[in-house]
Amino acid sequence: MATKKESTEERPEFLPLTQMNLKACGCNPKEAIKQSKAVFMARVFGEAQDVKTKTARSGDPYSYLVGDFRAINGDKLGFEANKLFLPGGIFEQIEVTLKSANGKPVQFGYDIFSVPDEKSSVGYRYSAKQLMKTEASNRLEELTKELKATK
Repeated sequence: MATKKESTEERPEFLPLTQMNLKACGCNPKEAIKQSKAVFMARVFGEAQDVKTKTARSGDPYSYLVGDFRAINGDKLGFEANKLFLPGGIFEQIEVTLKSANGKPVQFGYDIFSVPDEKSSVGYRYSAKQLMKTEASNRLEELTKELKATK
């Protein structure tokens, strides 16, 4: 993994990950407990094309998004992946929008925070600030128009 001391020339702008989650992006949600305040985890954004659900070895189902995703953590390190795991409420908002998007991809952008929560068994919960409307993307339609115009 890249260190802060490496120059930007030695490191790509967005490091590729096989799958993205907050931990893989170097985030530690327990910092909210240590600091007794909301702590920025990462800015996560992208375009979701599908939701996949699989079964863990334990027998429990888990779901993730498939598409093109990027994240920038609190240390300004960037990551990208085609699989994205998000905290429950944020994931569900994108999933619901995908189901109603008539096969179109869904664009989204969130700043995700860890917030101390004494009622939670882990001592924290996630909170998100929506940076753009989570909605069906028309990127492909725009590209089609642009390419037709170049004839």
